[in-house]
Amino acid sequence: MPGPQQRMPREQRRDQLVGVARAVFAGRGYRTTSMDTIAEEAGVSKPVLYQHFASKQDLYLALIDDSARHLAGQVEHALNSTDDPRGRIRATYRAYFDFAISHREEFVILFNSDVYEPAAQARVRAMREGTVASIVSALQSFTDLDDAEADLLCRTLIGTAEVVIKQIEATHEIDIDATVDLLTQMSWGGLSSFATVVR
Repeated sequence: MPGPQQRMPREQRRDQLVGVARAVFAGRGYRTTSMDTIAEEAGVSKPVLYQHFASKQDLYLALIDDSARHLAGQVEHALNSTDDPRGRIRATYRAYFDFAISHREEFVILFNSDVYEPAAQARVRAMREGTVASIVSALQSFTDLDDAEADLLCRTLIGTAEVVIKQIEATHEIDIDATVDLLTQMSWGGLSSFATVVR
């Protein structure tokens, strides 16, 4: 049972509610989670929860936005971590795997959710398109790929990462470092043929 409700600064309370809601939604799914459940898990009354979020959908959209910003930051950091094209590919794969494993609840919110609300789907699509744009820009920095070609290859890379991540979640038997190295070797083997400068 949660302890007695305590007063917190507004932003601190919001962060607490987001953290609790993320864990509940990731564990139970969107459709079977109620605001009553989240309030109970957070140790607050429903009116307190509704002071911060107008509805379950509003709360879930906030979770998507927070998780999307986190993943975007991870990917941007990976892409900016080196000027070496092959190193960029490896770092980006690693960013996806680290996010999926170390921040599993956020990964579930973005990629494995059972929510079908149009607004939520639109936010997830916007997140994906933002990530694609960043990676496309990185690909074009060392290749002569046009926009359509870079976009296609980028989505192939991201799709490959997501498929392997789901396999890891299912088996828990895959060596992450070895997997990142293998995917990097496979991807670079193809992308290097488009490179204008190979370092």
